[in-house]
Amino acid sequence: MKSKTLKIVVELIISMLSLLVFAQTASDQKPRGFIDLNNDGINDWFCDANGDGINDIDNQPYRHTFQFQDRNGDGLNDLFVDKDGDGINDLATGFVDLDGDGWNDNIIDCNHDWINDITGLRYNRRNLGGGRYGFIWEERGGISRGAHNAERDENAPGSPSPNMQQRRGVDQFIDTDGDGINDNRGFDRHRQGSGRNRRKG
Repeated sequence: MKSKTLKIVVELIISMLSLLVFAQTASDQKPRGFIDLNNDGINDWFCDANGDGINDIDNQPYRHTFQFQDRNGDGLNDLFVDKDGDGINDLATGFVDLDGDGWNDNIIDCNHDWINDITGLRYNRRNLGGGRYGFIWEERGGISRGAHNAERDENAPGSPSPNMQQRRGVDQFIDTDGDGINDNRGFDRHRQGSGRNRRKG
């Protein structure tokens, strides 16, 4: 009888240790980034269009700090939704702290390291980075970008290409290679030998 009880205790301890290791691994996991291979402006691996805390892509719950409230009974969270999967609330980007932890509930950053847990982008109090990825520009009040409106540009990816930067009078900083420099910075004209660097001949 004692050996059976001891075996159960050992199995419980092993199970608890496994859960602790899993939880630690999950918390240390690096963000996967915004992946949009089909160019629809929606993250291919993450999306929560109704804000229920469950990833719509794999139907698994994910870590978050926002609360769920549905006053009109439409099944959508009145406080947080993320239709394009960039880890930023589509409804609002201002500072909201309903859980009282001192951090903005409008971005998914559970370990509070100023890095978006979904995209891996750094953010600050004034700019959550909602204009960087996805078809919704959160800082502009959830306005859909031109590439994903009625006049759809089939060549435009979820994060607009440089040829779309001036569309509808909106400047955008595009950095597809992640070097921190705007892709459309105009340096190519020097490589082509135009302007002052053009050879006379």
